Amino acid sequence: MQQPAPNDPKQVGHYRVVALLGSGGMGRVYLGLDPSGFPAAVKVVRAEYAYDPGFRERFARELELAQRVYGNYTPRVLSADTSGQTPWLATEYVMGPSLQDLVQDTGALPEDAVRFMGRGIAQALERVHATGLVHRDLKPGNVMVSAAGPQVIDFGIARAMEDSQGAEEERIIGTPGYMAPEAVDGEETGPAADVFALGGVLVHALTGSGPFGDGHPSAVLYRISNLEPDLEGVPASLRGVITACLEKDPTRRPNAAQVLQALGGPTAPAASTAEWLPPAAAARIDGVAREYETAVRSAPLSTGKGTRGRRLMIVGAAAAALVMVAGIGVWAARDAGLIGSGDAASEEEAGIPERDVCDPSEHLAPEYTEAANEEMTPPNNDDGVFVTGFSSDGEVLAVAGTGGVALWDWREQEELALIEAEIAPLAGHPVFSSNDCLLAYASDDGAYVYSLESGEVAVLAEGHEVGAVAFTPDNAQLVVGNRDFQLESGVVVYDLETGGVAAAYSEVGSTIDSVAVSPEGRYIAAQGGLSRVSVWDTETGEEVASAEDIPRTNPRALSFADEETLVYPDVNGLHSQNVISDTSRSTSFIAEDLDEGMSMYDYRYSVEADRVYATYLTSIREPENGFMKVWEYSTGEELTAESDEGYLWEIAVHPEGEVIIGVPATGNGMWVVDAQELRIIDRF
Repeated sequence: MQQPAPNDPKQVGHYRVVALLGSGGMGRVYLGLDPSGFPAAVKVVRAEYAYDPGFRERFARELELAQRVYGNYTPRVLSADTSGQTPWLATEYVMGPSLQDLVQDTGALPEDAVRFMGRGIAQALERVHATGLVHRDLKPGNVMVSAAGPQVIDFGIARAMEDSQGAEEERIIGTPGYMAPEAVDGEETGPAADVFALGGVLVHALTGSGPFGDGHPSAVLYRISNLEPDLEGVPASLRGVITACLEKDPTRRPNAAQVLQALGGPTAPAASTAEWLPPAAAARIDGVAREYETAVRSAPLSTGKGTRGRRLMIVGAAAAALVMVAGIGVWAARDAGLIGSGDAASEEEAGIPERDVCDPSEHLAPEYTEAANEEMTPPNNDDGVFVTGFSSDGEVLAVAGTGGVALWDWREQEELALIEAEIAPLAGHPVFSSNDCLLAYASDDGAYVYSLESGEVAVLAEGHEVGAVAFTPDNAQLVVGNRDFQLESGVVVYDLETGGVAAAYSEVGSTIDSVAVSPEGRYIAAQGGLSRVSVWDTETGEEVASAEDIPRTNPRALSFADEETLVYPDVNGLHSQNVISDTSRSTSFIAEDLDEGMSMYDYRYSVEADRVYATYLTSIREPENGFMKVWEYSTGEELTAESDEGYLWEIAVHPEGEVIIGVPATGNGMWVVDAQELRIIDRF
């Protein structure tokens, strides 16, 4: 949960916006309070849908249906406006985490709790199906857990968004791991697909993982279509009904009403968490409720100037209502203040704010905002500019050059801040921490880490040439890839609170050019100057995977697609491979039509857009001779248009897969390009 951005609405209908809960395919979701102080999850539709009359009509039709499905286990639609300038709707705000987060935080649930939860979800589906709706994306992330029981979210409006995309796209709707075989095969889906997903949700609640495992989406989808589910850990008393739900043939699955009866029949909501949940899970939900109550009491009563900078400390709320939120997750984070001495008292005296999450458009040191130009100005000193990437919330773009790093509000085309520094041409590639409080880059005399709000800077590996940097997911550490022959270890992990070394790994080669950290921080990958890639287990310190003769590209040559899958370059493209548990699971993205002397220069992977973007050059001095290639990540299918509107050679992909922004081949200005269709949206 974040403070609303400057361009977010202060009022939606009769709801006062007090926090941004998230954003996704259809728009942005806010925590709103009505005049009496009653909370709601308020979803505001994106402009591209707002100007589509057909979407408005479908939105209104599905909203009418959604209003009928209110029951004990589905949040009620409170209010909506489908005909105003910007369509929106408000639903009940569920006080609790998703089932996904609850199981991750407190472990698998016992049989009795899962049976109660299954009865509630089945009741919700029975009611949804009776109105003619199909959920189509039931999964642990779309089941919120409150004191009273489960709450099924994200149904109904999904059909409106799907229709607006056009049938000709044959877009698969659902989440790998919980999609029914008929959906995987591109066939028409109905209520039986929701029953299949319900079986998967129950397995996840009982065991902590889905019935078809994790990993590359294509591998999971293959298992769904061809293999039997893994029901190890499922108690015998529930194995029968779950097996029936997971039948490959939809005609052989029970309907929601039959599942409900098999689980024990309709049930009333629980009176408290202790009535149906184990102590750890109950404490997790009760804690969310207490934090919510405190946060709402402290929320500002006006949205005037005096409230800037305040941040609500609400966590785990069920804000992902309907399909507007593709996923909301906030990393547990350390304080934004730097550090170095490790003296907490001195940090407090220096006035360094303590934040879990920062707004990179507002939480900026005065010296950075005062140095900003009136218009967006690349800090290139005539020696080149490169786009480094988006902030985690996707609202701020970092643009680096030899003169420093500029932070831009790319939507409003406003320069927010300028960090003046000397950065070597085409080096550095600054990166945001996942909580948007810190910015770091590599240089020839150390790794620089800036606290964006306090203006403090720490230099790690000072005096040594650094090739690449990456924050750990909890923002507590910085992984530094050294390029100095004199250092014993190529990869060093620094503690950002003390500035000390937390871990070190044996050198990968003569130098380190790229580092990457897996999403949960279990693995670190690095590429060395001898074209060798190594992957280490951070818990044991052991090297668990390696490869030779991997082409060198740039400091962002490695990235993790998930906890076990590494994406790495090839001369003519790149590969995605599970490097931990099953090395046979891989996908290649190779350009077959390269001219002589041309090779891949850069690439980006977007989990939200399900796309891989690669740029090719004959020479970095002649970018005008390059081109781009685009593949669908989950299938490996090339999607490059026969004739596109332009070629970008330094690119950044929006974290939600909305756009890519980059430097065109001419080297003049920047382009904003639709990440799906590769059409130019804007230039600046």
